[in-house]
Amino acid sequence: MKKTTKILIIVIAVIVIAALIVLYFYFSKGKRVVIETFDNGKPAIVYYYKNIDGVKTKVYEEKYYPNNELRSEGKCLNSKRLGVWKFYFDNGDVFAKADFNNHKEGEKWEMWNDKKEQIINLNDKLEAIAFTNEGTPISIKIRRNGTDIYYRFFNSFKMFERRHLKGNILNGESISWFENGTINSLHYYKNGIQDSSYVVYSENGQKIISGQYSMGKQVGKWEYFEPDGTPAGVDVFDVDGTKLISKDNF
Repeated sequence: MKKTTKILIIVIAVIVIAALIVLYFYFSKGKRVVIETFDNGKPAIVYYYKNIDGVKTKVYEEKYYPNNELRSEGKCLNSKRLGVWKFYFDNGDVFAKADFNNHKEGEKWEMWNDKKEQIINLNDKLEAIAFTNEGTPISIKIRRNGTDIYYRFFNSFKMFERRHLKGNILNGESISWFENGTINSLHYYKNGIQDSSYVVYSENGQKIISGQYSMGKQVGKWEYFEPDGTPAGVDVFDVDGTKLISKDNF
């Protein structure tokens, strides 16, 4: 009886060890290899390799910022992305994630701005997406409640612009930002033609230009300012777009 128990314990131990080995190779990233470093010596690109059918195969990829925060990471099979990939701001907050199992452009995209506000969710339909040469998202177009919205990002993943469209035609609010988060410009379109207010700001938040469009024509009073806020003149337009008063006359 004791001999049988001992054999059973040995068999169970062997099974457990085998299972642990299998789990290790399944869940571990593999052998870590630094491919590229920054000038400060920190890793910029890291690949993980496993031996699959006798072939050295890249199975995981990490890219970093110079401050050693992760920029992107995910599973792969050599150059093919697999599973959920994540992209991060340089403070460690998540910028985006998507599932690459069934499509090279990714599915189930979710994105957040640098204020941790979700800008794209699982209910949004992906219309188009573009990537930089390093494989990070640079722009995305989604459909939400019958409206197309186009986002473009700086290399830092901070918002560069957001445009509302009707198909490929600008329709609704169009806004752009400086990389520091202040608004660069704010204007509106109606079926591809500029309409309503138009405002341009400096990088420090000072209003530079302020005016109105009416179906593509400048109308009413247009004000101009120096970067320090000093008035730089006024143009006045009639309802048909004819210039009545020019700032150049002052």
